[in-house]
Amino acid sequence: MKKYILMLVVIMIILVGCDKSEAISVGIIAENNKKDSINQQEGEIESTRIFKDSAGRDVEVPVNINKVAPSGVPSQMVLFTACPDMLVGLARDFSEENKKYLDSKYTHMEIFGQFYGKNANLNMEALIKAAPDVIIDIGEYKPSIKDDMDALQKQLGIPVIFIQADIDNYNKTYEMLGSLLNISEEITPIREYAENTIQSTEKVASTIKDQDRKTIYMALGDNGLSTNAKGSYHAQVIQMIGAENAADIQMESTGGGTEVSFEQLLLWNPDIIITDKQSTYDMIMNDDSWSVLDAVKNKKVYKIPTAPFNFISDPPSVNRLIGINWLGNLAYPEVYSFDENQLIQFSNEFYHTKLSEDDTKEILKYSLEG
Repeated sequence: MKKYILMLVVIMIILVGCDKSEAISVGIIAENNKKDSINQQEGEIESTRIFKDSAGRDVEVPVNINKVAPSGVPSQMVLFTACPDMLVGLARDFSEENKKYLDSKYTHMEIFGQFYGKNANLNMEALIKAAPDVIIDIGEYKPSIKDDMDALQKQLGIPVIFIQADIDNYNKTYEMLGSLLNISEEITPIREYAENTIQSTEKVASTIKDQDRKTIYMALGDNGLSTNAKGSYHAQVIQMIGAENAADIQMESTGGGTEVSFEQLLLWNPDIIITDKQSTYDMIMNDDSWSVLDAVKNKKVYKIPTAPFNFISDPPSVNRLIGINWLGNLAYPEVYSFDENQLIQFSNEFYHTKLSEDDTKEILKYSLEG
């Protein structure tokens, strides 16, 4: 009898011990789960952050951004200079002339189209499939920009950021972009190039007296009678260097330009004519009707360099920084300087390509004095 009682006591002790052990085990698991839950929540908080864009919008973006997409061509231009390997596609394909001078690894990307402009053709399905971490719009501020960005972000379900860019603040554009993408250190050289160019140009332009200001006409289109009017975002380089845009008329459109009459052009009689098409340049230099203009008489007609990218516009983006010294040197050679080495340096730092001496000669043909 005593044996049975003793065995019963031992069994009860074992059972109680098991219950305690199980309770302790369950408690440990629960505590670990709680910690895992807290760590997971903390991880979620740390995986995103709030970024305030140039439209004043607070946008939730990933802490680490690895893939980006442009909303349009001006944005594509900036992103290509700053973070080409982050691009998941392009708004517009590079031209054959562009591709001639670019690394081939950047010339076979998917084309998404653009959100803005008369050629707006954004392929939202393809853009969503590419799954960029963020879509970036860089360019001119518009009154509707906040609503536009909010609407695009809602449609795509992808963060959309607007960064303002004008010809006189590209250093700030790069500063903001560097903060967004965590690449501030990597893009310091091009940000400093932009800052130095802007500061030196503003200083030089302020010394040009009103009576010494040259008038410049941008001859666009096949007949040269389309132009980017004074005040146009696409013609900012003219004003930046301290010259006057001869086309002091109301803007009817942008990019493609405003149509003018030849009679109006005769009245303006500009000091300098620039055009971005070889065929238009040849027409101006050989058409008798254009020969009465002072710019033609004085051999002040120049073809805008368009490689690796256009120096003045198309797109109106950071590619214009090299155009400042080019056009400034044509209008005011006593205060601005430009040579082939500047193009080589710019292309190396901004376009990730090394131009040869033969390349620069080809690019700058009909674009320099003499």
